[in-house]
Amino acid sequence: MSTFVMSDKYPCFVREIEKLGHTVMASDTVNAFPKPEQQHADMQILLINDSLFILNECLSLAEKLSHKNLCFCANYAGNKYPENILLNFLFIGNTLYGKLSAIDKNLLDYCSENNIKTINVNQGYARCATLVLNNNAAITSDASIEKALRTNGVEVLVISQGNIALDGYNYGFIGGASGKIDRNTIVFFGNITRHPDFALINAFCKKHNTEIKILCNNMPVTDIGGIVNIG
Repeated sequence: MSTFVMSDKYPCFVREIEKLGHTVMASDTVNAFPKPEQQHADMQILLINDSLFILNECLSLAEKLSHKNLCFCANYAGNKYPENILLNFLFIGNTLYGKLSAIDKNLLDYCSENNIKTINVNQGYARCATLVLNNNAAITSDASIEKALRTNGVEVLVISQGNIALDGYNYGFIGGASGKIDRNTIVFFGNITRHPDFALINAFCKKHNTEIKILCNNMPVTDIGGIVNIG
């Protein structure tokens, strides 16, 4: 079983993950961020290989982590886009995708030193906007991410924007509303069957030998800031 960092804003999701036998560590609260993003794990930490990058603002979370390669950002995050997306990058197939003009310097240096290719996309919330099934398959609603992934040999299912709840915004993203809990299982936070593209999502997951588990199916599918597996 694994330990996951995720928001505890919705206790039912935490309970469901724990019922599956996993340990949940609550994400921090970053007061500098817009309120809907303050507890989003995919804004706070990023795991690349064996290195775990973390915002300087997340001291409470850092104190709970025992990761041997914990790397703090070079600077503090800002409260406006794109100053809030220092770590909101998508790592897949030894390649990092995201808005490179906003990347944290320590993360960029790490990629350069470890021969990790970096690719710019227009979408600043690259990790929020993408559900990764494996190194060869992903789901997104963003055209710039789709183009970049396809160019690098990743099969992409493009879904419609919207239909994912996120308090304070018109809609959230699929990456923030889901997460991989083991090699062949994706959880969705809320009832993904209500999404207009569920049939496509379900077929794509089956094609890539991935099972869907719905947590708290009485709730709408909700962007909680994803779930980060730290071991």
